[in-house]
Amino acid sequence: MKGKGFYAVAAVLPAALVMSCGTIEVDAPGDVSGTGQGPGGGQTVPLPEEKELYVTGVEYPEGYDWHADENYGHVACKVFLMKEGERIVELSADERNLVTSDADMHRCVDGHLYTDYSTESETVIKMDGEELFRYQEREMICGFQVVDGDVYTLGMPRDGADGWTWRRNGDVMMSRTSGYIMNGLSLDNGSMWFTYVDPVVSGDKVKERYYLVSDGKTIPVGAAADVEKVDDILLYGGVTYYTARLQGMNGHVVYIGEQAMSVPAGSARETLGCRIHYAGRSIYVSGTKRFAMDGSMDMPSLWKDFKLDFNYQGSSTVMHGYYVDSDDIYCVYTDTQHDELRVYKSGLVDSEHDAFKYSYLSHAGGCAADGHFSLALHPAAPGVLPALLTDGEVKEYDFNGYFTSVSYW
Repeated sequence: MKGKGFYAVAAVLPAALVMSCGTIEVDAPGDVSGTGQGPGGGQTVPLPEEKELYVTGVEYPEGYDWHADENYGHVACKVFLMKEGERIVELSADERNLVTSDADMHRCVDGHLYTDYSTESETVIKMDGEELFRYQEREMICGFQVVDGDVYTLGMPRDGADGWTWRRNGDVMMSRTSGYIMNGLSLDNGSMWFTYVDPVVSGDKVKERYYLVSDGKTIPVGAAADVEKVDDILLYGGVTYYTARLQGMNGHVVYIGEQAMSVPAGSARETLGCRIHYAGRSIYVSGTKRFAMDGSMDMPSLWKDFKLDFNYQGSSTVMHGYYVDSDDIYCVYTDTQHDELRVYKSGLVDSEHDAFKYSYLSHAGGCAADGHFSLALHPAAPGVLPALLTDGEVKEYDFNGYFTSVSYW
């Protein structure tokens, strides 16, 4: 492959500590409050059971150019589920079967293929092609979990209106007519949680309010007067984490319960879009360092345990997704200067792929678990076969279509 010269700039200086601001104090890196863990935290973790790789995808008739997709929604195609390289479920994607080929309307959960479909007035949920339930309202599913046979969905109006609804087997558990979802349904030690934003209009200004819903209980997040914006919220080990911009500070702060840690901006004007990636051993924060007001010198960056880990070439880097597994983090991005889709593993180049051949479809197309990493390589041009990158090895599959998600179960 070409372009193996410059990939990233490693940080060599420790992050500066943010001075106290308002009523908060920012501490130096150490044990993570509320978890008993920190960098190098010494807990013994039992060996996990070996999981199997499940992949969903879409297959079109031979000869049909789905890249052009002139007959979108009217072409006979299949949605399938593959387990360790063998298809175990195939569904006809058509209006009569109430299955669509849209990548965000099917997913694998615990080894089953779940689909959702919007009729003119209803949402229909199926498992492996069998209808489970349907309900009134056309919803775009932005959260999906299955617990003890119950299907939980988090949906927003498909017509683009404000509001959201949390359901169990189609029955409403909680609903709002304003606001939007920040993070979809997740599980934390048996607790189901999600987050949402509720904009509050006051005169000619809009103030966003942020909330965590855990097991049906709504908890305000970042409600202090000096919080300008909350970018991300995470519930992990019963502890609430969130990234925030505070008044008078150019860098973000990560709150861990009541403790606050700095995400240093260094010589940048400010940090933007900071998100938390945490799997029990290290806390990673991804975001952007902005050096010029017009955004022309934005630099995607990654912090590990509140020290700058890497800066990526801002002018030629398009960041796609981050995947954490224990102390490792996989970063997927496109280097437009060298026309490569790249995967970094904990700061080192793990693999490179021709960007004219493969692209990145969505975050669901990658998964890291128990020392394994898999990524769907999306065909970027007609004639390119879909492929899977698994633990550094690329395998092509001979069908006309693409993979839509990968997961380990």
